[in-house]
Amino acid sequence: MNPLTVVPVSLMLILLGSLTFKRINTPVLGHQHALQGKASSIALSGIFLTLAYLLLLPPVYMGMESIMPLTNGTDLVSKYFALVAVAFLGGHLSTAYGSSFARRWTVGAPGAAMLGTVATGLLGTLLATTAPNPSPQLLDYAAQPSVRLNTWLVLAYVAYIVFPLIKPAYKDSRRNPLRVGRVASGLIAAGFALSLMRAFTYPVELSATGDATYLFMIVSYISTAFVVTGLALFAYARKNRVPQTELGSALSID
Repeated sequence: MNPLTVVPVSLMLILLGSLTFKRINTPVLGHQHALQGKASSIALSGIFLTLAYLLLLPPVYMGMESIMPLTNGTDLVSKYFALVAVAFLGGHLSTAYGSSFARRWTVGAPGAAMLGTVATGLLGTLLATTAPNPSPQLLDYAAQPSVRLNTWLVLAYVAYIVFPLIKPAYKDSRRNPLRVGRVASGLIAAGFALSLMRAFTYPVELSATGDATYLFMIVSYISTAFVVTGLALFAYARKNRVPQTELGSALSID
């Protein structure tokens, strides 16, 4: 893994891990399960996104490749985990912000169709790639058109999910009655805007050379950090028992 990605990946694992396991370890009563409730999708999103990053770590990647029926199948699984994580997050945020439009296009019928289309496209582009050796994120074969399309499909799906959520998050950053809520929604809106920007600037990314190519990857890590930090701020408010009426949002992992 390039040194430029080590710090961002470590940051994501720490943030996502803390949010996820806080939710899993929340005390429950009787028959209730820790993943039940309105915020189970946040925990599931954290689990899948953390797994997606872990699979890309070279020792884990090489170990998984030894049991994969398809060379670089680990990269495909990692990307599938990332897609599912983004879908769960999109569904939760659309509900939390009260946007029926966003919910329909993220986890409704159109969202499911888009997820299936992108998943099929990722498999097809991997099969069309000449990649005889394991390579996390297919970086060793980045010059092949099929790999470029493979990467863009992931970026496009993320952009598809976040686009209808930017407006609700931005509105909440202006109207939330609690300052921490405004900051949190502002971070989430900014993170989504960065994700959207990277998808549209992908042609520019293809013309970059050397370590400059990794700067575009870091944009994705920064956008993820903004979103996760925003969620953490909402969790902090809940931890301090701020009523939902005061917080002005259903966002929480508690």
